Amino acid sequence: TTVPVRLIKALRDNHKSHPDSVLCTATYNNLCELASFLGPEEVAIISQDDKAKVPIGLPAANCQAPLLMNMEYRVTLPDHDWVIAQQHKLIPSVYAALTIDNNGFGDPNAVQYSGPTYIAVRSGKHSHSTAYSHAKDFERLYDVDQFKRFLFGENNLPKSVMIILVDGGPDENPRYQKVIETAIHHFIERSLDAIFISTNAPHRSAFNPVELRMAPLSKQLSGLILPHDNYGTHLDSNGKTINNDLEYKNFKFAGEALCEVFSNVIIDSYETVAEFIDRDSSELESTNLIHKSESWIAQHVRSTQYMTQIVKCLNKNCCGTIRSKFHKIIKSRFLPAPIPLHYAPMIEMESMDINKLKYTSLFQSLHLASPESPYDQYCPSVNDKVQSRTCKKCKIYFASLTLLSNHKKIHSREVISPAAKTRTKRVLRQREREFMVITEESPGLETCKWVDMDVVIVDSTINLEKSSEDSMPVFNLSQLLNPWENE
Repeated sequence: TTVPVRLIKALRDNHKSHPDSVLCTATYNNLCELASFLGPEEVAIISQDDKAKVPIGLPAANCQAPLLMNMEYRVTLPDHDWVIAQQHKLIPSVYAALTIDNNGFGDPNAVQYSGPTYIAVRSGKHSHSTAYSHAKDFERLYDVDQFKRFLFGENNLPKSVMIILVDGGPDENPRYQKVIETAIHHFIERSLDAIFISTNAPHRSAFNPVELRMAPLSKQLSGLILPHDNYGTHLDSNGKTINNDLEYKNFKFAGEALCEVFSNVIIDSYETVAEFIDRDSSELESTNLIHKSESWIAQHVRSTQYMTQIVKCLNKNCCGTIRSKFHKIIKSRFLPAPIPLHYAPMIEMESMDINKLKYTSLFQSLHLASPESPYDQYCPSVNDKVQSRTCKKCKIYFASLTLLSNHKKIHSREVISPAAKTRTKRVLRQREREFMVITEESPGLETCKWVDMDVVIVDSTINLEKSSEDSMPVFNLSQLLNPWENE
């Protein structure tokens, strides 16, 4: 197929539309590089996204396609182009398993785009697409026969490393609390060595591998009209629902009809499995989730702007036995931050010119990056926020201030011994829970610094005032002495 030049230019411009696009591409390549080294026996890769909502009572897809017509009966089409009633749509959530070539050994291209497809269809009025609904679908994948080869390894055990590629919507974004909670649940439930949830930069959702499955699925919807009143109308003349039970019955019939259409699609010789999800079992109950403390999260979870990592620790009493080679390859446990390089006559690190950036590969980063460096240290859009999102005590970086605030609770419960506290001669200022103090580091040498009030032993306090971060003392000019005049 010949691709128009204008389309090629549009794709190229879209690739550079966001300053983080190069970093996200490097992150995807690093995950593929890791998967190729561990091999298909240890790694499972799932790409997930919600397809555009399918209307009920209207043509399901607005596109031109060949249509065979039987002249022995009259063809009837709706004489309107508006939705039958509010929320009369179906939500297909699409999950694509990706194949990994054997003997890839560090080649990102070892991760292919082929594999089986699973589609969970929900009523757009009676159910919702949330982090908990995706968690329910993820558990269902382990029971689908077509996915078992991609999710289970030797001895019929779940593969020890899971990589999930998602869109950046609120129900999938790896920075959000509920998404992290469900990821922790899957991590514990399946006894995984590591789980990675990664997304792309804004306006780049088309680069998610699952998007390649959308075109053949949408083609099947051309000319298809899903009935909204198979068991009788549930609407009055104003389009208002008058019978809730009949309404859901009609929705379910339309959803099952859509699943039958999707299930007949074969994509690159792999089957498609589509199921209608009942409203009563649409989401994984939050009460059934496996929850962990903030102390556990600080030890096992690292969140970044576009990725969340959950990795086992080396304590068998905490995480049990490690089943993969992951910790032998990534000895720092968490993936290191990609470092931007500028290839000039001499290699320059930390260049922030997006047109010249080239990020290091996974194994280049293992040699160049410091294990303590936050993953977002070289992320163009948030590198100025890294310091404010980093815990001052344990130096752990968090993808949002909300996650950081939750983490700080573990420090508020810590008991500090008197020997570990700082003895100060006097306190000058106060801001929130910090004091500006004068301490004597050595005989005759005094220093002024901000310290947490919990670690201060105050001998005497003078001129204690509340001040802001950027406050400046105000003096009367008549009280100031000229330092250049003799006394």
